Amino acid sequence: MRHTTRTLLVAASALLAALIPPAAGGATALAAPLAALAPAPPSPAAVSAQAPGTVVQRGGTLHVPSGEEGSVTTYFGAALPGDATGTVKARLLLSNLDWPPEGSDEHIPSELYHTRWSCSVNGGAFVDCPYGGEGFVLPETQAAPFLTYAVRVDADSGAASNPLLFGSFDVFDTAGRRIATGGAGFEFDLGTPEARHRTVLHARDRSGVLWQYEGTGKAATPFKPRQRVGGGWGGYTALTRLGTPTADGKGDLVARDTDGVLWYYRGSGDLSAPFWPRVRIGGGWNAYTSLAGTSTGLLARDRDGVLWHYRSLYGAPLSAPFAPRARVGGGWNAYTSLTALDGTVLARDTGGALWAYHPSGSFDPTVPLRPRVRVGGGWNVYTALAGTGDLGFETSHDLLARDRDGVLWAYEGNYFGVPRVPRTAVGRGWNIYDTLL
Repeated sequence: MRHTTRTLLVAASALLAALIPPAAGGATALAAPLAALAPAPPSPAAVSAQAPGTVVQRGGTLHVPSGEEGSVTTYFGAALPGDATGTVKARLLLSNLDWPPEGSDEHIPSELYHTRWSCSVNGGAFVDCPYGGEGFVLPETQAAPFLTYAVRVDADSGAASNPLLFGSFDVFDTAGRRIATGGAGFEFDLGTPEARHRTVLHARDRSGVLWQYEGTGKAATPFKPRQRVGGGWGGYTALTRLGTPTADGKGDLVARDTDGVLWYYRGSGDLSAPFWPRVRIGGGWNAYTSLAGTSTGLLARDRDGVLWHYRSLYGAPLSAPFAPRARVGGGWNAYTSLTALDGTVLARDTGGALWAYHPSGSFDPTVPLRPRVRVGGGWNVYTALAGTGDLGFETSHDLLARDRDGVLWAYEGNYFGVPRVPRTAVGRGWNIYDTLL
C-alpha cells in the first residue's frame, strides 16, 4: 500500500482527536479512511495467460475482517478444457476443517458459525452458498472457455479467532469429472467489533455537560472523538452506571441530585440520544457518601462506613428498581474510592493500596462480595478511576485511571476483574472532567 503525505496527515489528525478531548464544543468530524479495495475480476490479460484446467484465485488468499466492516469478495477464474460442454458444477472445498459426518446434527464446522457465504457466477446475482461435501456448492452454469466465480464472505467479530481456511476450488462436468482445479484461501483478521461489543465512557465536564466516548474496539486508540450528550448534569452529586454501557445505546445509570433524590436513566438503544427521560426513584440518598453500580445492583456506603446492597429487581418499574437494602458490613470508610468493574468492586484505601472484592455468586443479598484480595499499591497517584467494558485488549472489563497531570491510563482487566500491568496511556487533557463513569 502506498502512503501519501495526505494519508499521514489524516491519520495523525484522527489519532489526536481520539486521544485529546476538546476543551469545549463537539468533536470535529474527520475524513474517514478509504476502505480496502476488493480484488477485481480477472482481467483479459490474466484470462489469456491461464492454462486450461486451472482455477486461479484473484489476489491470492482473501483477508476477511471479522467485525462490522461488512462483506468482502474474492474472484476465482476457471479456464476450462476445450472439450468441456454442457452444464458444469463448482465446489469450494475447505479441506483443513473438521466437517461433521453425514447424518450428524451438526451441519458445518464450528469455525464457520460466525460467517456468511454467498456466491455468483459470470456476474450473476449473489445467492447463499449451500454446504455440501466438505465445502460450498456454487451455482451451476453452462461450460465456456473461461468462467468467473465470485465468493462473498461476511464475518462477525466471533470469527476473529478462526484459523486460516484453505483448500481447493474445483469445477466438474456433468459426468462428475473434475475438469479444472486450483487453490483457495481465506484468512480472518480482527476487525471492528459490532456496537453491542464495544464500550462507552461517559465524562462530565466542570460546566455540567455530559460527554460520551464511543469505544473503537482497538486497544491502541480505544475511543472515538467525544460526542455531547447534554447539559444540566452538574446538578448531580453522584453518578454511577448500572451495568456496562455499549455503543448500541444500551446501559443504564442512576444519578443523585443535591436534594438527595435518586433518578434512573434507562439506556435508549440510540447512541445519538443514549438515555430516556429520567424517572424518580426516591429521596434520602444523601445519607450515602459513595454509590457503585455492580452486576447485582447498587452498593451504597453511609457516613458511618456501613456498606448496603440494593439488589436489582428484574422487570421492576424504573421508579422502584431495587429490593429493600441489605446490610453488607462496616469498616468501608477505610477506602477513599469504590469503583465497580462489572461484578467486581475495586476499593482504594488511604494508603493507596487497591483491593478487589470479587462477586460471591450468593443469593444472599447481605453477601454480594467475597473477601478482598490485594491488587497492589501506589494507586493514590490517580484522581479518578472508572471501570469500562472491553477496550480491545482481551474480552474482559478494563479499568481507566486519570493521574494528577490529566493523563488517562488504561489497565487491561483479567477474567476476575483485576487490572493488570503494564498500563497504557490513552490520552492527555482529561482534567477538564470532574467525573468519569
